[in-house]
Amino acid sequence: MARFQERIKQNEVSLTGSEKKIITQLKKHEKPFLLSMNELALLSKVSEPSVVRLYKKLGYSSYQELKVALAQELAEIKTASKESADIEAGDLADTVFVKMSEQITAALTMTKHALELEKIEEAIGKLHAAKRLYFFGQGLSGTIAEDGAHKFMRLGGMTLSVKDPHYQAIYASHMDGGDVVVAISHSGETIDIINVCDMAKSNGACLIVITSNKNTTLASMADYLLLTQAAETNRQPDAMVSRVIQLALIDTLYLRVAAMAGPKGKESVNKSRLAVTRMKK
Repeated sequence: MARFQERIKQNEVSLTGSEKKIITQLKKHEKPFLLSMNELALLSKVSEPSVVRLYKKLGYSSYQELKVALAQELAEIKTASKESADIEAGDLADTVFVKMSEQITAALTMTKHALELEKIEEAIGKLHAAKRLYFFGQGLSGTIAEDGAHKFMRLGGMTLSVKDPHYQAIYASHMDGGDVVVAISHSGETIDIINVCDMAKSNGACLIVITSNKNTTLASMADYLLLTQAAETNRQPDAMVSRVIQLALIDTLYLRVAAMAGPKGKESVNKSRLAVTRMKK
């Protein structure tokens, strides 16, 4: 079911001036679900029939349904303030764990709503059909790239994780239309990653980008853009939470591709597991 913001976007062209005033008040109010229809109309300086027309236009059967939807959505995306979420020097391990868990849960929820189903399914199709699959990342993103390659190599075929920018450049120079690159960069502005991805694309490779901001250089280059959402706190400026979200997103891609591979994919995964099992006592 479409969310409130999505419904607004879908009906943006047909919204009247009065309806826009109502939406402004709903967005501005800390707890809009507590407003009566009369209170909302007074705050918006419109008539109650204007409120009725708006909720019907947005696809709600009643004003009560609109309020319930707003309450649920606000509860889902509510995140702790940076001050309360920060890990303090006096916090014991259990408090740190709770704060981290809350940040991760909030980031997963935000990322879920940022994903475009049609685009991600198209990207999954490209991963499934890839002749060669490369995971590019540097620094911490390089570690995520390694994890991604580790997952996908279980399905057989040629899968590589490449962290060194020189190696990335060499591989990119030999790519063609059968290659897929999954580029991971939290900032989306790592110059070496941008350069090698540009090289890969110029040789015909498909580029899937996992990053946190759609308004970055790397994001603008993507054939398929997968956005992760996370609010890093004052005392945790590094991409700590984002790292977990990136891993979850890559696991999602892997599980979908494995499902698309059918019995053959299942056989490949079992073969990989058996190979590792034989190395254990």
